Amino acid sequence: MTFEERLARLEAIASELEGDIDLAHALALFEEGVESLRIAATELGEAETRVQRLIERTDTTFEVIDTGE
Repeated sequence: MTFEERLARLEAIASELEGDIDLAHALALFEEGVESLRIAATELGEAETRVQRLIERTDTTFEVIDTGE
């Protein structure tokens, strides 16, 4: 699942949780949402790290710096 698909699923879960659903289904959705949120946060952190490694050189080209992570 892509990051964007995961965000869309989280929005769908939130919307469904706002409705009138039974407790067991609500708990299952909540668990799915928490797991999806953890994965999305990890993916976002990894993307942020990659962007931080991108440095503009003086000749206006870009270079990815390997920080050994």
